[in-house]
Amino acid sequence: ASYRQALRQQLGTDNTLHFFYLDTKRIPKESFNEQANKAWNAYLAMNPDLVILGDDNAINLLALRITANNTPVVYLGMNGNPRRSGFYGVKNLTGVLERPLMKRNIHEMGQLVPNAKRALILFDDSDVSHTAIAAEFGNQNSLQLGNMTVDIKQINNYELWKQEVDQAKNNGYALIFVGLYHTLHDDQGQYVLPETVIGWTGRQAQKPLFGFWDFSIGEGKAIGGLVLSGAEQGDVAADQVLAILDSGRPAQSLAPRTAERGEYVFSRSALRSSTLQLPQKIRDKTRWLP
Repeated sequence: ASYRQALRQQLGTDNTLHFFYLDTKRIPKESFNEQANKAWNAYLAMNPDLVILGDDNAINLLALRITANNTPVVYLGMNGNPRRSGFYGVKNLTGVLERPLMKRNIHEMGQLVPNAKRALILFDDSDVSHTAIAAEFGNQNSLQLGNMTVDIKQINNYELWKQEVDQAKNNGYALIFVGLYHTLHDDQGQYVLPETVIGWTGRQAQKPLFGFWDFSIGEGKAIGGLVLSGAEQGDVAADQVLAILDSGRPAQSLAPRTAERGEYVFSRSALRSSTLQLPQKIRDKTRWLP
């Protein structure tokens, strides 16, 4: 939603934007190719001047197919490494890399919690989560960041997710971070809405809860964090789109860019419900949510 709004603001006046949702956070993996074919058919029917692909799943499923059809593609939200994924130097392709500021976020939020020695990171078990974690932490599921021991757990079952949150205090964790939680299912195999997951987690966490993305922060959710903004991804992608459409530059002549500015985002209500005190230097830079 954040990057879509930024794209509309930057491009919507002089361009017509059409959106197609792969919905790969909710549908089973075995349906990905079928959904990608629907997107491909929509692309063929529309014959657009340019295609924007958001998220690793869309990029992996469609980028090479569309660029081979001589349509320029700008991607955003790529957690993977374009060199390793076969996207580096591809004709008609450029985009925006997403590099969540996880280590820096953990370090800075850990300083807000007195005597914090252990942190728990929770992600779902999606391919996007695997890619994001690998980019930041390699293949480690436990590591040492300064004086902080950090454990990373990837979970796709909602009941197991709740168990981890409920047991975090007894397991010695001083703070919890939530990453992506958009592919969880319950014991009956039913998809659990992301807002349900983060709402329950925000209510039940017995230790301070922080987020890596701004969508996890707010009233009844995570307290805050040094996060990536979808809006920045959209802004940077829009710059590349305009360079291609207005200036006539080949997409492959534009080097992939990394949106990594990050910003402090905190929820006033979630912060009030905690015992944390933000230093003034962070308060002065914070974007406040309800």
